[in-house]
Amino acid sequence: MAKKSRVLSIDGGGIRGIIPAVILKELEKATGKPIAQLFDLIVGTSSGGVLALGLVMPGEDGKPKYAADDGVRLYMGQGHRIFTRSTLHKVRSIWSVEGEKYPSRGIETVFHEYYGEARLKDAITPVVVTSYEIERRTPFFFKSELAKSDEAEYDFPMWQVARATTAAPTFFEPVELNAASGSRTYSLVDAGIFVNDPAMSALAEARAMGLGDDVLIVSLGSGESTHPILFERAVGWGLRQWAQPLFGISFDGTSAIVNYQL
Repeated sequence: MAKKSRVLSIDGGGIRGIIPAVILKELEKATGKPIAQLFDLIVGTSSGGVLALGLVMPGEDGKPKYAADDGVRLYMGQGHRIFTRSTLHKVRSIWSVEGEKYPSRGIETVFHEYYGEARLKDAITPVVVTSYEIERRTPFFFKSELAKSDEAEYDFPMWQVARATTAAPTFFEPVELNAASGSRTYSLVDAGIFVNDPAMSALAEARAMGLGDDVLIVSLGSGESTHPILFERAVGWGLRQWAQPLFGISFDGTSAIVNYQL
């Protein structure tokens, strides 16, 4: 009888990414094994991608450097450094709807410290992290198995992958990454706006990797909005009023569709 393949899918959710991190912490506690040893493939979007990369990052003796609990501490301890604004930036944000909400310096510093010199090809368990290429107008998938192949131009430092998957429009500016070969440049933003729940992408990747048809997918979300959008209020809204609710609609709607399809 063929072995059942196990795939972990982790949704995006910003600071709410602590929810799947806590769940995975309890799973490690119950099994006595690191997450990287429990799954054949790990896929993440946005904050889920940040967590996924940490879980497959190599440490000493070929074991993961970080446990799920380290992901919890990352969200609890570093959130104030990621979502930080200077006084000047706050003033500019008050008087203009243009420009990103947070400067990139804080998030890039945190990711530099967390991932160090680790690269995508170093992942000890296959990992896929989602993003979106804005110039080519197409989804972009960071794949560790592709990074390990002859396609070396798809190998990037993990901190850059984390930066790309969390470049949420209006919150952080897009990120520009150069291929290792120097032949291409990628302009990337957070893919959460169309694939916040990457479970379907995870299933497609599992089949592409030859993991078989008997696949168990563990899909971890980060909660959803329960606040209704009242017709009486929304009927008169313009771009400014719709901007924030549209993110929630996109996140929750795409997740609901994936749940239906699976």
